Amino acid sequence: MHATFIIPGLFPEIPDAAVPRLPHLELALARGTLAVSSGNVMLEGWPEADPETSLAARTALESGLSDLAPYWMRADPVHFQVEGDALILLERYSFSLTTAESAALLQTLNEHFSDRQLVFCAPQPDVWLVGMQTLPGIRTTHPLTRVGRNIDGYLPQGEHARSWRAIFNEVQMLFHEHPVNLERSTRQQRVISGVWFWDYPATVPEAPIVDHLRLPSAYGDHEAWSKAALALDQDLVAPLLQQLRSGSLQGCMLIGVEGRCSARLTLFPWQLWRLWRRPKPLMRYSGIPAL
Repeated sequence: MHATFIIPGLFPEIPDAAVPRLPHLELALARGTLAVSSGNVMLEGWPEADPETSLAARTALESGLSDLAPYWMRADPVHFQVEGDALILLERYSFSLTTAESAALLQTLNEHFSDRQLVFCAPQPDVWLVGMQTLPGIRTTHPLTRVGRNIDGYLPQGEHARSWRAIFNEVQMLFHEHPVNLERSTRQQRVISGVWFWDYPATVPEAPIVDHLRLPSAYGDHEAWSKAALALDQDLVAPLLQQLRSGSLQGCMLIGVEGRCSARLTLFPWQLWRLWRRPKPLMRYSGIPAL
């Protein structure tokens, strides 16, 4: 029996000093074989995705929405935090959105953009899609590569970029004094400033995904990442090591994507006897790039 887990954010974009000691994971890294990829990979694109396969289209299909339009993009609700002249992108990790709030905001979008044959839907309150009658003709940016950062230079690019940037701006105006946002403001909640248009080539994961580290890594949330990493070390890696020692597991693989790098750790029972290979802090293993 072999076990494989995909762990986005395993090697996070946070300072080395903020990464706690993780005894079980460090032992696995010391004794096993670590292969670090030269380029980073987002969760949706591992293993290598067919560029014609759309995450948004797959989401629409799985949600029973695909008959509403032939083409789809993600149009997730976001908050823009103003810092000087910059707009800082924050998405659902940093706020919650109820079903009723989501429905009210989407109703406004669908009424406003009906003449352009755009249909906005919400498979989940904080996961939105936009359906179109023609291909969008743009290149977009995965939001988790920009969260907590300035969006300047990362709006849609390509043949129809001007049209989609205009829609992006219209949505912000529609939401500016929307009743949902006025009510959220009175509760001192982050308002929904607009939507983030994006898509990504996507595959169906070939192994279980352990995603507790993903958003803390993307946001550089040291405390949340450390808490989740310590739990992963104790609840996932420690039992895997025990199963390898007992012989109930013939091998395991941990696949890290996103964060500083993509990497694959393989570990077999016989490798646990490489006692001369001493554990060291997570970010000091060969191939892990500096922040």
